[in-house]
Amino acid sequence: MKVCPRCYTRFPDGERFCLHDSAVLVEEEDIARLGTSIGNYRLDKILGRGGMGTVYAGEHVYIKRPVAVKILHPQFARYQEAIHRFLREARAATSINHANIVDVTDFGIMADGPVCFVLEYLEGKSLEDLIEKDGAVELHRALNVANQIALALEAAHAAGVIHRDLKPDNIMLLKKPGRRDLVRMAPDQTWITEREESYDFVKVLDFGIAKVLIQDELLAETVQGAVFGTPEYMSPEAARGEDVDHRADVYSLGVIMFDMLCGRPPFEAAQSSEVLSMHINTPPPSPREFAPHREITEMAEGVILRAMQKDVTKRYQNMSEMRNDIAHAYGSITYRRHGARVAGVEPLNEANRTAAEEADERKRKRLTEDLDEWITTDESGLSVEQARMLALVETAEKAFTPTSMSPAEAERLANALDRALDDDD
Repeated sequence: MKVCPRCYTRFPDGERFCLHDSAVLVEEEDIARLGTSIGNYRLDKILGRGGMGTVYAGEHVYIKRPVAVKILHPQFARYQEAIHRFLREARAATSINHANIVDVTDFGIMADGPVCFVLEYLEGKSLEDLIEKDGAVELHRALNVANQIALALEAAHAAGVIHRDLKPDNIMLLKKPGRRDLVRMAPDQTWITEREESYDFVKVLDFGIAKVLIQDELLAETVQGAVFGTPEYMSPEAARGEDVDHRADVYSLGVIMFDMLCGRPPFEAAQSSEVLSMHINTPPPSPREFAPHREITEMAEGVILRAMQKDVTKRYQNMSEMRNDIAHAYGSITYRRHGARVAGVEPLNEANRTAAEEADERKRKRLTEDLDEWITTDESGLSVEQARMLALVETAEKAFTPTSMSPAEAERLANALDRALDDDD
């Protein structure tokens, strides 16, 4: 039986989400750990359960610092070499030290065998939950998420670490206050600029875990079920059981982009083996044809299809290449700072910002000079303050009256005013 960690309702093993509150269901043994301590950490609440293990929200019992504790499933305790390699890999992942990669702060082996490690506590939701509950993700939001994932992977690959288990469940989205300008197309086909209210800050989880565990002599079913969770995001070479390099992560990111923009991954079937076969043999479908009702630009589709090439030599060869094309894939909503240029909207870069500031300074200088000249040449006997006030009024009148009136126009205006006054009488 599966248990809801929120309402504790029990469901048959085939269910994944609670029918009452949509929480991810867990096992009885996961519930039994609540309230217990592992080393210096108390387990307070279940955050989720995946193919690798169960994640708890907890607290350091002495310094009261909130943490997340992930406990690997007990079946991995049999593989001591896997545990040792996992420890080395956890060190490598932590050494990447990138803002978009979750920090691993502690590691240990529990008395009853399972491996656990402690992570920074994140307030947010997984990309898996977002897609599962809300469906497809808006284009500009999906591209922003994909760009941050690529940044994290670029740093990891530079450190020699390959993720190998990239999927929406391993992507956490933290809501942050807006920091950029959004350029949005209005219904009348004009462009308007507005401040974004919030944005998704990405944290990539579980670096290096899959790389370690799949090297042990586990059954294929165990590898697919425990290491990868589901095979929907595996590269063709991984599906064939071959050695993979960083370009497997490129493929997986392409699948994740497809999933975000279309609301479901490109290959789905009742059996895992069928999905793996599709990754190996079936060309990826066109995202724009798959979801014609969604905004998917031609460039966004091109990024996905190139990343999902079966031949690794035809994919993006690194994350920098992929990020460069992501930056030009925006549609009716883009970011002023990083997005593609749009007609009629000049990016506010340092060069034209400086030019605008200089132009404003010239305008202020001209106004000051005009005021000073007016004051020094005036013979009316006004005080300086009175003169400045009159000068400002005169400047305002000029702004609202672009051209001066000719005598004939002044006479016509006076006659019109006289007639109006006569009518009132």
